[in-house]
Amino acid sequence: MANERQAIQGRPSFWDAWRLAATVGLVALPWLVVADRGLMAAVQAWQWPPLHEVMQAVTWLGNGGVDIGVPLVLAAYGWWRGDRAIGFRGLAGAATVAGAGLLDQAVKNVACRARPSAPLPGVFFTNFPCFPARYAEASFPSGHATTGIAVAVLLACWFPRQAGVFAGIAVLVGLSRVILGAHFPSDVLAGALLGSGVVVVAYMRVPALRGIQGATPAALHQPGQ
Repeated sequence: MANERQAIQGRPSFWDAWRLAATVGLVALPWLVVADRGLMAAVQAWQWPPLHEVMQAVTWLGNGGVDIGVPLVLAAYGWWRGDRAIGFRGLAGAATVAGAGLLDQAVKNVACRARPSAPLPGVFFTNFPCFPARYAEASFPSGHATTGIAVAVLLACWFPRQAGVFAGIAVLVGLSRVILGAHFPSDVLAGALLGSGVVVVAYMRVPALRGIQGATPAALHQPGQ
């Protein structure tokens, strides 16, 4: 029973680590907003072409369509195997990542923050109300960071042994947005907080994400459940 309860509810150490990281991030966010321009100036003053090329190759992993597609692949695999638990889990995961992306867009249309390359870089509420926000006025939060960290946290919940790999990829995606000049560091941090928060809340409240809907007792004891 103890093992099944842990499989359903997740690992307490993971949630404790997320709460600590989220608290630190929320406290640091206002200070980072203030420091954004100086940090971006330092990043743009230091350019190493090989790193720039690597970041261009990595940044597509934060594309919303790619991130939503990852759990959809899992769903397709589950239906192909005839495993409804995996199928429902993948569908619920895709909906969760998509929900994080939609929430990110909603916040962008309220914040109306100018991107680093736009006139008045870093200024909030430019041409407010700015719905629908133009690309130059849609910097906060970073959409790539939001969906990238959302799918990374989701995969870490499902496959905890590979959590470090997923976290590393998400960090690279966030760094790519700053190095490529698309977002300020605080945009990336805000996206990470938003994306991870949506997944944590959904994972705690949506049984299908934990493989419970349509699951058999054997499915609940599979690795990573």
